Amino acid sequence: MKYISIIVLTLLFAGLFSCEKNLIEANQIWQFADPLKANLKVINTYTSNIPAGAPGVGVTRFYVYQDLDKLNGNALSSPGSWPGSATYASVKPGTTAFNLILDRRVGNDYGKPVKGDTAFSDRASIEAGKYYSMFMIGEAPKQSIWTIEDKLVEPQENFYAARFINLVVSTTPKPVDVYSRREKKNLATNLAFKTSTEFVNIPVSTIADTLDVRDTGTTKILYSAVNFNPASRRSYTFYTYGKTGFAAERLNSYINK
Repeated sequence: MKYISIIVLTLLFAGLFSCEKNLIEANQIWQFADPLKANLKVINTYTSNIPAGAPGVGVTRFYVYQDLDKLNGNALSSPGSWPGSATYASVKPGTTAFNLILDRRVGNDYGKPVKGDTAFSDRASIEAGKYYSMFMIGEAPKQSIWTIEDKLVEPQENFYAARFINLVVSTTPKPVDVYSRREKKNLATNLAFKTSTEFVNIPVSTIADTLDVRDTGTTKILYSAVNFNPASRRSYTFYTYGKTGFAAERLNSYINK
Protein backbone atom coordinates (compact mmCIF):
# COMPACT_ATOMS: atom_id res chain seq x y z
CA MET A 1 0.00 0.00 0.00
CA LYS A 2 2.90 2.28 0.85
CA TYR A 3 4.44 1.80 -2.59
CA ILE A 4 1.09 2.41 -4.30
CA SER A 5 0.76 5.74 -2.46
CA ILE A 6 4.25 6.76 -3.56
CA ILE A 7 3.44 5.93 -7.18
CA VAL A 8 0.16 7.90 -7.02
CA LEU A 9 1.94 10.94 -5.53
CA THR A 10 4.69 10.72 -8.15
CA LEU A 11 2.15 10.66 -10.97
CA LEU A 12 0.25 13.57 -9.40
CA PHE A 13 3.37 15.74 -9.16
CA ALA A 14 4.33 14.81 -12.72
CA GLY A 15 0.89 15.89 -13.93
CA LEU A 16 1.08 19.18 -12.05
CA PHE A 17 4.57 19.84 -13.43
CA SER A 18 3.36 19.13 -16.96
CA CYS A 19 0.41 21.53 -16.58
CA GLU A 20 2.69 24.22 -15.13
CA LYS A 21 5.20 23.72 -17.98
CA ASN A 22 2.44 24.07 -20.59
CA LEU A 23 1.16 27.22 -18.89
CA ILE A 24 4.65 28.75 -18.80
CA GLU A 25 5.17 28.01 -22.49
CA ALA A 26 1.78 29.49 -23.34
CA ASN A 27 2.55 32.66 -21.40
CA GLN A 28 5.89 32.99 -23.17
CA ILE A 29 3.99 33.14 -26.45
CA TRP A 30 0.99 35.15 -25.26
CA GLN A 31 2.47 37.65 -22.84
CA PHE A 32 0.14 39.68 -20.67
CA ALA A 33 0.07 43.41 -21.46
CA ASP A 34 -0.71 46.48 -19.36
CA PRO A 35 -4.46 47.07 -19.91
CA LEU A 36 -3.94 50.82 -19.41
CA LYS A 37 -1.41 51.08 -22.24
CA ALA A 38 -1.61 50.69 -26.01
CA ASN A 39 0.67 48.11 -27.65
CA LEU A 40 2.74 49.23 -30.63
CA LYS A 41 5.20 47.82 -33.18
CA VAL A 42 6.93 50.09 -35.71
CA ILE A 43 7.97 48.61 -39.06
CA ASN A 44 10.43 50.40 -41.33
CA THR A 45 9.85 49.66 -45.02
CA TYR A 46 11.02 53.08 -46.21
CA THR A 47 12.75 53.08 -49.59
CA SER A 48 15.19 55.90 -50.36
CA ASN A 49 16.62 56.67 -53.78
CA ILE A 50 18.57 59.64 -52.38
CA PRO A 51 22.28 59.18 -51.53
CA ALA A 52 23.08 59.41 -47.81
CA GLY A 53 23.96 62.98 -46.85
CA ALA A 54 22.22 64.53 -49.84
CA PRO A 55 19.28 66.94 -49.41
CA GLY A 56 16.05 65.09 -48.70
CA VAL A 57 15.72 61.82 -46.82
CA GLY A 58 18.73 59.73 -47.77
CA VAL A 59 19.10 57.96 -44.41
CA THR A 60 16.98 54.90 -43.66
CA ARG A 61 17.61 54.61 -39.88
CA PHE A 62 15.16 56.35 -37.58
CA TYR A 63 14.39 57.11 -33.95
CA VAL A 64 10.74 56.84 -32.91
CA TYR A 65 9.16 59.61 -30.82
CA GLN A 66 5.68 59.75 -29.33
CA ASP A 67 5.15 63.42 -28.56
CA LEU A 68 8.47 64.29 -26.87
CA ASP A 69 9.20 60.77 -25.62
CA LYS A 70 11.92 58.83 -27.44
CA LEU A 71 10.77 55.20 -27.64
CA ASN A 72 13.60 53.14 -29.19
CA GLY A 73 17.19 52.92 -28.02
CA ASN A 74 18.87 51.91 -31.28
CA ALA A 75 17.75 53.44 -34.55
CA LEU A 76 15.35 51.35 -36.63
CA SER A 77 16.77 50.30 -40.01
CA SER A 78 14.95 49.30 -43.19
CA PRO A 79 13.59 46.71 -43.47
CA GLY A 80 13.05 45.99 -39.81
CA SER A 81 10.66 46.13 -36.89
CA TRP A 82 10.80 47.50 -33.36
CA PRO A 83 10.53 46.08 -30.76
CA GLY A 84 12.07 42.90 -32.11
CA SER A 85 10.90 39.33 -31.79
CA ALA A 86 7.39 38.70 -30.44
CA THR A 87 6.97 41.82 -28.32
CA TYR A 88 5.18 45.16 -28.45
CA ALA A 89 6.07 48.48 -26.84
CA SER A 90 3.66 49.75 -24.17
CA VAL A 91 2.86 53.36 -25.10
CA LYS A 92 0.43 56.12 -24.15
CA PRO A 93 -3.09 55.61 -25.50
CA GLY A 94 -5.10 58.38 -27.12
CA THR A 95 -4.46 60.65 -30.09
CA THR A 96 -0.80 61.62 -30.01
CA ALA A 97 1.94 62.78 -32.35
CA PHE A 98 4.45 60.29 -33.74
CA ASN A 99 7.67 61.54 -35.31
CA LEU A 100 10.40 59.49 -36.97
CA ILE A 101 13.73 61.30 -36.71
CA LEU A 102 16.72 60.61 -38.98
CA ASP A 103 19.75 58.92 -37.44
CA ARG A 104 22.65 60.69 -39.12
CA ARG A 105 25.24 58.66 -37.22
CA VAL A 106 28.29 57.46 -39.15
CA GLY A 107 30.26 55.13 -36.89
CA ASN A 108 30.43 56.94 -33.54
CA ASP A 109 29.99 60.37 -35.13
CA TYR A 110 26.52 61.84 -34.65
CA GLY A 111 25.75 64.54 -37.18
CA LYS A 112 24.19 67.78 -36.05
CA PRO A 113 20.41 67.99 -36.41
CA VAL A 114 19.41 69.88 -39.52
CA LYS A 115 16.14 71.12 -40.91
CA GLY A 116 14.17 68.19 -42.28
CA ASP A 117 15.42 65.58 -39.82
CA THR A 118 11.81 64.75 -38.95
CA ALA A 119 11.20 62.51 -41.93
CA PHE A 120 7.84 61.06 -40.86
CA SER A 121 5.17 62.79 -38.83
CA ASP A 122 1.59 61.83 -38.08
CA ARG A 123 -1.08 61.86 -35.38
CA ALA A 124 -2.42 58.41 -34.59
CA SER A 125 -5.34 57.38 -32.41
CA ILE A 126 -4.58 54.23 -30.44
CA GLU A 127 -6.63 52.65 -27.65
CA ALA A 128 -5.52 51.11 -24.37
CA GLY A 129 -5.45 47.32 -24.43
CA LYS A 130 -5.29 47.07 -28.22
CA TYR A 131 -2.38 46.13 -30.51
CA TYR A 132 -1.12 48.18 -33.47
CA SER A 133 1.49 48.07 -36.22
CA MET A 134 2.83 51.39 -37.50
CA PHE A 135 4.39 51.15 -40.97
CA MET A 136 6.90 53.63 -42.40
CA ILE A 137 6.21 53.41 -46.12
CA GLY A 138 6.86 55.14 -49.43
CA GLU A 139 9.83 57.14 -50.64
CA ALA A 140 11.02 60.74 -50.31
CA PRO A 141 9.37 63.18 -50.51
CA LYS A 142 6.09 61.22 -50.25
CA GLN A 143 6.91 58.97 -47.32
CA SER A 144 4.12 58.44 -44.80
CA ILE A 145 3.03 56.57 -41.69
CA TRP A 146 0.26 53.97 -41.87
CA THR A 147 -1.10 52.62 -38.59
CA ILE A 148 -3.40 49.59 -38.42
CA GLU A 149 -4.88 47.59 -35.59
CA ASP A 150 -3.53 44.08 -35.10
CA LYS A 151 -6.66 42.04 -34.45
CA LEU A 152 -4.86 39.08 -32.95
CA VAL A 153 -6.58 35.75 -32.42
CA GLU A 154 -4.68 33.13 -30.44
CA PRO A 155 -3.98 30.17 -32.74
CA GLN A 156 -4.74 26.66 -31.55
CA GLU A 157 -2.00 24.13 -30.88
CA ASN A 158 -0.30 22.99 -34.13
CA PHE A 159 -1.55 26.07 -35.99
CA TYR A 160 -0.01 29.47 -36.64
CA ALA A 161 -1.70 32.71 -37.70
CA ALA A 162 -0.61 34.88 -40.62
CA ARG A 163 -1.71 38.01 -42.41
CA PHE A 164 -0.36 39.65 -45.57
CA ILE A 165 0.32 43.28 -46.49
CA ASN A 166 1.49 44.79 -49.79
CA LEU A 167 3.82 47.80 -49.44
CA VAL A 168 5.82 47.73 -52.70
CA VAL A 169 6.32 51.28 -54.02
CA SER A 170 5.56 51.71 -57.72
CA THR A 171 4.40 54.40 -60.12
CA THR A 172 1.77 51.88 -61.19
CA PRO A 173 0.95 49.80 -58.07
CA LYS A 174 -0.41 46.37 -58.86
CA PRO A 175 -2.15 43.75 -56.70
CA VAL A 176 -0.48 40.44 -55.92
CA ASP A 177 -1.35 36.94 -54.71
CA VAL A 178 0.61 35.07 -52.02
CA TYR A 179 0.81 31.35 -52.73
CA SER A 180 1.87 28.61 -50.30
CA ARG A 181 3.73 25.75 -51.99
CA ARG A 182 3.13 23.48 -48.99
CA GLU A 183 -0.59 24.21 -48.74
CA LYS A 184 -0.90 24.35 -52.56
CA LYS A 185 -3.20 27.35 -52.46
CA ASN A 186 -3.29 31.14 -52.25
CA LEU A 187 -3.17 32.55 -48.73
CA ALA A 188 -3.93 36.05 -50.03
CA THR A 189 -5.48 37.14 -53.33
CA ASN A 190 -5.71 40.45 -55.18
CA LEU A 191 -3.73 42.21 -52.43
CA ALA A 192 -3.51 45.86 -53.42
CA PHE A 193 -0.93 48.43 -52.29
CA LYS A 194 -1.33 49.50 -48.64
CA THR A 195 -3.95 46.89 -47.84
CA SER A 196 -3.93 44.05 -45.31
CA THR A 197 -5.69 40.74 -44.90
CA GLU A 198 -7.04 39.54 -41.57
CA PHE A 199 -5.10 36.90 -39.66
CA VAL A 200 -5.85 33.37 -40.88
CA ASN A 201 -4.98 30.10 -39.14
CA ILE A 202 -2.68 27.71 -41.04
CA PRO A 203 -1.51 24.24 -39.95
CA VAL A 204 2.06 23.84 -38.71
CA SER A 205 4.10 21.11 -40.38
CA THR A 206 7.53 19.55 -40.10
CA ILE A 207 7.98 20.56 -43.75
CA ALA A 208 9.20 24.14 -44.30
CA ASP A 209 7.08 26.27 -46.61
CA THR A 210 7.94 28.61 -49.47
CA LEU A 211 5.62 31.57 -50.05
CA ASP A 212 5.52 32.92 -53.60
CA VAL A 213 4.36 36.42 -54.43
CA ARG A 214 2.64 36.27 -57.83
CA ASP A 215 0.97 38.59 -60.27
CA THR A 216 -2.69 38.37 -59.33
CA GLY A 217 -4.54 35.61 -61.15
CA THR A 218 -1.38 34.08 -62.66
CA THR A 219 1.35 31.60 -61.73
CA LYS A 220 4.10 34.15 -62.52
CA ILE A 221 6.40 34.29 -59.46
CA LEU A 222 7.72 37.77 -58.70
CA TYR A 223 9.72 36.87 -55.56
CA SER A 224 9.53 34.39 -52.69
CA ALA A 225 10.16 33.80 -48.99
CA VAL A 226 11.82 30.38 -48.82
CA ASN A 227 12.15 27.82 -46.04
CA PHE A 228 9.63 29.47 -43.72
CA ASN A 229 9.19 27.23 -40.69
CA PRO A 230 6.57 28.71 -38.32
CA ALA A 231 6.17 27.85 -34.65
CA SER A 232 2.92 26.54 -33.24
CA ARG A 233 0.61 29.24 -31.81
CA ARG A 234 2.70 32.13 -33.14
CA SER A 235 1.23 35.01 -35.16
CA TYR A 236 3.16 36.45 -38.14
CA THR A 237 2.75 39.44 -40.44
CA PHE A 238 4.17 39.09 -43.96
CA TYR A 239 4.76 42.28 -45.91
CA THR A 240 6.10 43.05 -49.35
CA TYR A 241 8.48 45.99 -49.67
CA GLY A 242 10.89 47.60 -52.12
CA LYS A 243 10.48 49.82 -55.14
CA THR A 244 9.82 48.60 -58.67
CA GLY A 245 12.84 49.32 -60.85
CA PHE A 246 15.02 50.61 -58.00
CA ALA A 247 15.09 48.54 -54.79
CA ALA A 248 14.63 44.79 -55.02
CA GLU A 249 11.13 43.69 -54.08
CA ARG A 250 10.99 41.21 -51.23
CA LEU A 251 8.60 39.38 -48.90
CA ASN A 252 9.60 39.87 -45.28
CA SER A 253 7.92 39.01 -41.96
CA TYR A 254 7.88 39.76 -38.26
CA ILE A 255 6.37 37.98 -35.27
CA ASN A 256 3.41 39.71 -33.68
CA LYS A 257 3.09 37.39 -30.67
